[in-house]
Amino acid sequence: MEKITKPTPDEIRELLKSRDVTREKAAGLVHVGLRTFHSWVSPIGSTNYRPMPVATWELLLIKLDAHSVYKRVDNMDTGCV
Repeated sequence: MEKITKPTPDEIRELLKSRDVTREKAAGLVHVGLRTFHSWVSPIGSTNYRPMPVATWELLLIKLDAHSVYKRVDNMDTGCV
């Protein structure tokens, strides 16, 4: 199995763009506030930057159907996530 590592802010932004998902929607998917999500996509070295935890990154990958191993089993349209 491919090892999941902490994403860079660029990787997070690229995932959201490829799935046409806003930061607001992504924050809701991983159950954090928007301010926290913004800190994960801030430039590395900026005062606001915080690395996204690996478990959160993996959850986001799964929920956006971008994980290399695990796939979604529910439908986002039903409200069950």
